[in-house]
Amino acid sequence: MIKLKTLLKEIRSIKEDSGEALDTQKDKWITFDPKPKEKELDDEFFKLIQTAYKEIGGNAKIKSPGDVFSDPDYTYWAGVDLHGNENFDLIMFGQQTPFGIKFSGVGHDGESDSKKSYLDSRGKALNTSGFYGEVSGKLAAILMGKYKVPFVDNKEAVEKILKKEVEWNGKNPEDAAAEGNGWYTRSIGGNKHAKIILGKPKGT
Repeated sequence: MIKLKTLLKEIRSIKEDSGEALDTQKDKWITFDPKPKEKELDDEFFKLIQTAYKEIGGNAKIKSPGDVFSDPDYTYWAGVDLHGNENFDLIMFGQQTPFGIKFSGVGHDGESDSKKSYLDSRGKALNTSGFYGEVSGKLAAILMGKYKVPFVDNKEAVEKILKKEVEWNGKNPEDAAAEGNGWYTRSIGGNKHAKIILGKPKGT
């Protein structure tokens, strides 16, 4: 016979999924505070984030389930159930700043409609005042090309938003054919990266 203490311990170890924890509804974006449910959601969210960043070797900051909610700057979380399975198929997270919401990352289940929904949602948000993100590479090309997302085009505004100095380039120093003339280079994790701020941050 299973002892009562053992049974209670096993019950407590069973995690709720996002559908149970956050009352998701199909095709409806939910903005939420994950703090009350961090220990319930970290495994599920980590899998989504892992899938989204698999092609580039993983997310630079989130290497384990324990990292998902460890950064106190990630104060904005939103998710959506796209497939009617009651759990999130797509999440986006970021920071609430004086300039609005800065998108920092994404997680999804790898399905083609989830990837499309991510791009559609982010493209729409970045064309709205108070939403912005620091991006590069293929994502920047898609957002500027297909979704006509605007960019911040001067060094002073970029440094004001980032609260740090950057090496201003104008044109992309890694790809002369890339759109936009708001590119700059800054050091991230000891390596230099070409970046551009897309969207409509407030006060710039």
